[in-house]
Amino acid sequence: MADAAAQVAEGVEIVESCRAAGAAVRLIGGAAIALHSGRGDAPHRAFSDLDLIAARRSTKTLTQVLEAHGFEGERQFNALNGDRRLVFHGPAGKLDVFVDRFEMCHEIPLVERIELDTPTITVTDLLLTKLQVVELNEKDAQDVALLLTAHECGSTEGDVVNVDYLGRLLGNDWGLWRTFTNSLETVAATAPAVRPRADRILEAVEAAPRTRRFRLRARIGERKRWYDIPEEVGG
Repeated sequence: MADAAAQVAEGVEIVESCRAAGAAVRLIGGAAIALHSGRGDAPHRAFSDLDLIAARRSTKTLTQVLEAHGFEGERQFNALNGDRRLVFHGPAGKLDVFVDRFEMCHEIPLVERIELDTPTITVTDLLLTKLQVVELNEKDAQDVALLLTAHECGSTEGDVVNVDYLGRLLGNDWGLWRTFTNSLETVAATAPAVRPRADRILEAVEAAPRTRRFRLRARIGERKRWYDIPEEVGG
């Protein structure tokens, strides 16, 4: 496994190379959380891979940049799945690319928000990509705890958790709301230091208006599975 600080640095270099070439690419995942939380030089944990989000229009340029950095794509997988996911292997290990949106247990829209921050996606979106996990593992919980320790809550897209955006997004998707709030409660129960900010987020989400779509799905509740089961991709 590559050195975690070196992986963060490699990810930043890739994003900057893409930016210089006009491509919309950002870091996500544990490396992005370490960087956004001021731990890029001394990450809070090891990373099994690097993760990126790229606009579909930028995947060709991204592929060229990655090849220049010594990465090789999984040709068959990328040919079959390139509209939503790409996998590469190189000096920093495995590199996983989500295209336009983040899809695991839930779908998180990102392409319209990709330009809001750099070299990572916003802290709010980073939090969403972690709390959409139905069964948090220790690494996910560590990432969420670091994000909430390092960032205050607010109502803007700056260096804060934007609770207004979370309220709008979750107020339209009962399934995502169910997973997000449950996962956040789980982290707060095991990391008491983040409880005040977790409560601030939960209060804002609960106070936000709910759409008809949300209310209709809420009637069904947990009688029907509300999340997808993510598949392992790439080698």
